[in-house]
Amino acid sequence: MSKNLKITLSILSLFALITGTYSYKVTKISNTITPITYTEKEKVQHEDYISYIYFPNFNSATLTKEEVKISGKLETKEEVYYSVINDLILKLKSLNILEDKNFSFEIYNKNKDIYLDLDSRILLSAKEAQQEVLIIYSFVNSLLELSGNDRVILLVDGEKSDKINFVNISNFYQKNNSI
Repeated sequence: MSKNLKITLSILSLFALITGTYSYKVTKISNTITPITYTEKEKVQHEDYISYIYFPNFNSATLTKEEVKISGKLETKEEVYYSVINDLILKLKSLNILEDKNFSFEIYNKNKDIYLDLDSRILLSAKEAQQEVLIIYSFVNSLLELSGNDRVILLVDGEKSDKINFVNISNFYQKNNSI
């Protein structure tokens, strides 16, 4: 093999290695969801009002709706979302759907989408697919009961996930009143 051919093959091999590494890094970055940052939080009304939380009834495979009072002291949409999710988690604990442990969650609001980052233990508490769907829609319907949002995107432990136990959660969810 000639010296020029060896040099050419070495350069091409090095080029293939560099482009492959770069492509891998770009693909890995594009699959990572970064926290949404924004500078101005949307203000809400300054008086108490009523919203609803939805919680599962596993016997009838439906969601039950219950009024919750939203404090007028909450100033931003994010604070209202946290209040509603905290009320829902307390209700799920009182029904023994969730264990009496602390569950972490984060909520990000961007445009008409709500990103709900749940602790994986919340969804792992479901024993079958139907229970998991009801738990997911209890969060989705409770958040979308508040005006101004179209859909919820679920993250689990800070990561975009395809599936927890039974249900594909890689797509967004819209409110479902037929459950």
